[in-house]
Amino acid sequence: MNNLVVYKNDMNTVPLRDFSSKEMDLFFSICSQMRDKGLDEITFTFEQLKDLSNYKFTAYDRFIKDIENVYNKLIKLNIRIETEEKIVRFVLFTKYEIDKTKTSISISVNKEFKYILNDITGNFTKFELAEFVSLKSSYSKTAYKLIKQFRTTGYMVLTIDDFRQQFCIPKSYRMTDINKQIFEKIHNELSAYFKNLEINKISKGRGRKITHIEFVFNAEIDINATGSGTFRDRDGFYYNKPLLDFNTEEANKKFKDSVEPMVDRYDKKRLKEKEERKRKWLEMFPEDVDLFK
Repeated sequence: MNNLVVYKNDMNTVPLRDFSSKEMDLFFSICSQMRDKGLDEITFTFEQLKDLSNYKFTAYDRFIKDIENVYNKLIKLNIRIETEEKIVRFVLFTKYEIDKTKTSISISVNKEFKYILNDITGNFTKFELAEFVSLKSSYSKTAYKLIKQFRTTGYMVLTIDDFRQQFCIPKSYRMTDINKQIFEKIHNELSAYFKNLEINKISKGRGRKITHIEFVFNAEIDINATGSGTFRDRDGFYYNKPLLDFNTEEANKKFKDSVEPMVDRYDKKRLKEKEERKRKWLEMFPEDVDLFK
């Protein structure tokens, strides 16, 4: 549980611009250890942070350079929170100290940021750090954390503008580039963690311009606090069973069926509209029936 990353959904609105895959690992490793501790400052040894983030490079200077790069980007991160009464912005971290002698890193946290990682009772994202750091592509990591916010719904949709912003997509990328460089990587890496994952491009209006990107998958069902799940047998009786004792059928029941993709719903709507136009036309001009064969 110490390696579970949990934070308020507000943090998902912060695009990790220019963060490499490994820098994202280091960032969320830091977040995983600050959870529910209410700390103004946290200290890691180099080895602790390497172990958490699955850091494979052995060169001392390379690690120092990488964590410096992380800090240079961390100080630029800020949270924007808007309510009916006000708009609040604040940076997440205020100090980052690397002690070369003690081989440790101390990080100070903005007091405003502590609520993002502490006293979390609702509207939060959670995921396994080990799963996150196992992903290679930064695009896959971004998709992973965003989808986890919606893991119990089985559905996430972003406007094309939000998609480009959240994934920090180069302006030069056309949809063919996105298909190859982003969607293929995401699907290949995340299918192991999200059952029946589909990524759909939604187009509407004249010219069929792409307006939304849709992610559809089998929703997760939470196991309760005791580490067990409640099931109903074939006779209608309910029983409770520890997680480690689940059989294959019970393990599969942890996932709801994926929702019908929006792209399919649009196709059905267009087909229905087409059939209705055909019906009305033939009512007026029944002799044109051969035109629709």
